[in-house]
Amino acid sequence: MNPLDAVRRFFAEQEIRDVAVTAALSGGADSVCLLYCLLAVRETYGLEIAAVHVQHQLRGEESIRDEAFCRRLCETLSVPLTVIPVDVKARQMQDGSSEETAARDLRYAVFAEIPGYTATAHTADDQLETQLLRLARGTGLKGLCGIPGVRERYLRPLLSVTRAEIEAYLREIGADYVTDSTNLTDRYARNALRHHAVPVLKAVNPAAAVHAAQTAELLRLDETLLERLTAETYARLRQTDGSLKGLSAVQPALQLRCIAQFLEENGYSVSRAQIFAVAHLLETGGSAELVRGMPRVCVSRDVLFLRQQPGEIPYCLLKLGKNQIFPDYFVEAELILRKNVKKFSSVYTMFTDSVLDHDIIKGYAGLHGRVPGLRIQPAGREHHVTVKKWLQEQVPPEKRAAVHFLSDAEGLLWVEGLGAAARAAVTEQTQRMLLLTVHRTDT
Repeated sequence: MNPLDAVRRFFAEQEIRDVAVTAALSGGADSVCLLYCLLAVRETYGLEIAAVHVQHQLRGEESIRDEAFCRRLCETLSVPLTVIPVDVKARQMQDGSSEETAARDLRYAVFAEIPGYTATAHTADDQLETQLLRLARGTGLKGLCGIPGVRERYLRPLLSVTRAEIEAYLREIGADYVTDSTNLTDRYARNALRHHAVPVLKAVNPAAAVHAAQTAELLRLDETLLERLTAETYARLRQTDGSLKGLSAVQPALQLRCIAQFLEENGYSVSRAQIFAVAHLLETGGSAELVRGMPRVCVSRDVLFLRQQPGEIPYCLLKLGKNQIFPDYFVEAELILRKNVKKFSSVYTMFTDSVLDHDIIKGYAGLHGRVPGLRIQPAGREHHVTVKKWLQEQVPPEKRAAVHFLSDAEGLLWVEGLGAAARAAVTEQTQRMLLLTVHRTDT
């Protein structure tokens, strides 16, 4: 499909008009095409167009070249451009993520601060690559839906257009672009699929990418229906104490989704193995410890519930506001956005041992008591410390049993009195800060 026709159809179908749209501009063919197309339809749909270039600082002179290209292009087109540098290497050191993941997380942290809509230049080829990646790594229907055309404040108007069609369009209008040299290597999994698997599929059918995009649209319709049916079923089965009653009689597709929602609601970083373990319990009854230190998942008389055994570690899924796991204390959790600069800075200065970077949390954040064998690398320190040794040296014996700990899917995030883990430390890149304050229940 002609890219300009695709963008026109996208805004007409989505009924988006009279809004601000910022194009994510890397300088590559896809993003340059997107910017030109947005400019071509801005009067028709009343769009206020700007651009943002996230400078990842990963490719030395080539990164500088890309930034300079974007500046020249936007100056030529009279488009306001914002350039935001991010430190991908620092983010990797913080949370141990891959370079791809760290760069993506930082890009979307930048986009989250932009008013109005952000348009990204994902194409039909990106859709096919995403579906293949998720299929290879393991996924369900939702994963096979691929990249949505609209998600919250993000627009992807080029999802029905192939990369070849974009390059042809740029040649037609005489537009230049830059090429990221890392795209030519097999360094990343997506590149390997692009260079080896996708050409085989296109040899079978040259329209493979277009068909993948069409399939994603159809699967998304199915997913929307199943999400609605799951919500209705879950609401019908959920009891006032949070348990689910009557799940064994539910159709299997909905049953598995309700189990996943139950686990997620109770703080689990949900996996396929956990879902099927609970489904097995529905057949046999009994209980299972899915994650060490968390309450056991139990089934009795067709009721699915959690049970915390005597002596087990108290636990709750952290939520904003009041959280309580010990009788005499509760933890107040507050989210502070970087755009509230004054409050953000003052809170960080005053409560450096009680704040952490909210956006690095993986899967879930669970508040709990002490678990044997805990270790943490506190922010500002080079080495890990054992929680047991720290408690013995710094905390009176009568207070050790009520010390609060916060963990996510990758381990400890924060220890009351000791502070945030190094990977959760607030930095210049932090966009959302989590403030934790411990109160006595009688205050």
